[in-house]
Amino acid sequence: MTFPQAHQAELVALAELAGISAVPGVYRIILELLGLQISPEDIYILLKQICPQSTENQSADNAEEISDIAAN
Repeated sequence: MTFPQAHQAELVALAELAGISAVPGVYRIILELLGLQISPEDIYILLKQICPQSTENQSADNAEEISDIAAN
């Protein structure tokens, strides 16, 4: 099932309002998955598994690593 370009534009606008940025192809794939009756929850889980950590998480991890190194 294919979605009109308007649906992709709406999804991009919604993502931008939520502070999410991705290349347009990602949004097209998400719409295709939804068209295949994949649940939004499953898509969310997939995206969390394949996306890199946020910079906030990376900063926290880096701070912990630095603390560990300094302690040794």
